[in-house]
Amino acid sequence: MPLARAPRHGVRLLAALAAMRSLTFVDVWPQMSSRSLVARSALTKEEQKVVNEWRERDEVMTLEEAKKKATGKFAIPPEELIQRAMLYLAKNQYGVEDPNDLADDFLFVGQVIGPLEKDEFIKTLGQFDLKVAFPDQKVRWHDFRVDPYEPSRVWFTARSMGTNLGAIPPLIPEATNKAFESPPEACSLRFNEQGQVVEYTAGYVIDRRQGNTGGRGGLLGPLYAIGKGFPFPEAQPYDAWDRRQST
Repeated sequence: MPLARAPRHGVRLLAALAAMRSLTFVDVWPQMSSRSLVARSALTKEEQKVVNEWRERDEVMTLEEAKKKATGKFAIPPEELIQRAMLYLAKNQYGVEDPNDLADDFLFVGQVIGPLEKDEFIKTLGQFDLKVAFPDQKVRWHDFRVDPYEPSRVWFTARSMGTNLGAIPPLIPEATNKAFESPPEACSLRFNEQGQVVEYTAGYVIDRRQGNTGGRGGLLGPLYAIGKGFPFPEAQPYDAWDRRQST
């Protein structure tokens, strides 16, 4: 369209573009930078005061502060306790290799399954060869930390994923080739002073909207995702379970 025939807003646009062409990056950057700094400004003194008062009132701690609080409160220091938790998981993730890693009074307590005592837990875990069913599974443990109020306990989070490429009858008669991704799950290991595990909690879903397991954790989640979920309500998605409970 010839410039003479361009509508007024078109003329203004062309003029603005022409003006912008004469600006350099150095001309524009200070304005952009100042706007960004305003959006990302640090807390004001008044805001920091609010945070500090809240932290003192409700005993709010950072990870480093929590570790410091736990230090000296248990026979095994926090860093070593975290390493022992990792060692236990590395050895016994898919089955208990050494029963002596578990104390005689051991308990497993899941969100749905359990409590299971030591012998029952070892037997139950040995019934499902998850390495065959999900050979590419990654549990993706992370965020290991010692509980400052229970310094014999290590907390950590899992976000498991994998693909059902193998059969483990009768639970999974044949491979489905379906993938699962679990929501984040809170887990913990509690130790005695000899370094044995006295309690294992797992499968406590933090955000049931994540993943494709219907909001279920532990073994129940992957089974649901590949179409092999158990029929009882606790193995079904929370939404369906909630509706049944309310009717």
